[in-house]
Amino acid sequence: MMQKISTILFGVLLSFSLFAETHVATLELDTDEIQIGDHIRLTISLQTDESNAIIFPALSDTMHSRIVFLSVGNIDTIQERRSPVRTFSRTFTLTIFEPGEYYFPPLAFLIQTSENEDFFEVLTNYTAITVTAPEVDLAIGIRDIRTIWGIPITFGEILPFLLIILLLPRLLTAIGIYLYRKWKKQEPLLVFKPKPVIPAHVEALENLEKLRLKQLWQNSLVKEFYTELTDILRIYTEKGLYINAIEMTSDEFIEAVENSGLANKSELLQLLRNTLPTADLVKFAKAEPFADQHDRCFKNVRQFVELTMPKEKVEEEKS
Repeated sequence: MMQKISTILFGVLLSFSLFAETHVATLELDTDEIQIGDHIRLTISLQTDESNAIIFPALSDTMHSRIVFLSVGNIDTIQERRSPVRTFSRTFTLTIFEPGEYYFPPLAFLIQTSENEDFFEVLTNYTAITVTAPEVDLAIGIRDIRTIWGIPITFGEILPFLLIILLLPRLLTAIGIYLYRKWKKQEPLLVFKPKPVIPAHVEALENLEKLRLKQLWQNSLVKEFYTELTDILRIYTEKGLYINAIEMTSDEFIEAVENSGLANKSELLQLLRNTLPTADLVKFAKAEPFADQHDRCFKNVRQFVELTMPKEKVEEEKS
């Protein structure tokens, strides 16, 4: 009988020992004495089984009102080797601006195990810190701050200035010789290579080819196709034929061509009348022409460019 009782008591004591080892809460400070304004690192940790649910304590609700929290770190986890025990920790950075003794009371972690649905508390240890103020001798009176310390200059810091002093006369001499030669020959100081000017008809034909390769109307982008097509036509007319077609309506555009001195006027007007109204219906009335109309309008614009481009250029391209 006594042997059974001893076995039961030993099991109970062993379970309490395991409980104490499994759930261990600590509160640590990186120092026990600081001056006002210094930063303190406070770390709370809990050692418990990895399967348990835990809730960290809220420090701001339990600390002294003069303790100022600066930052809160993330929760770190350390896994014990070959053991289900884990250590959960979080570090806080805080400071205090009033001298005195400050006490950190025990903090309560809440733990829920798989055997117990209710949370129970595990308390940390109790600790304190001393905050001191810097010693000030009032008898000395108010003094100025310390003077700036002089730091010797190294050769590496002087080297760039030495190089500038040595090379600057040579550079100024070379610039003077260059300017004198330009003045002697009456040449401009700087010669800029002019940007090559692309003829209007070449630019228009290139843009038409790019538009054809995009296949806009084939991909149901009919409005975009006619917008870009008419833009190519109007820009070419303004650059190559000197008619301000960009600022004109379609009727004004046709009227301007009719009043111009262009050759093949009747054919050009027929091309415009077969293209611009269709484009306006698509852009402003959401019309949907047939596929052959898209192709015909494209060919009309290209033919308009070819009929109005300089004749000598056409003969050179054909040869």
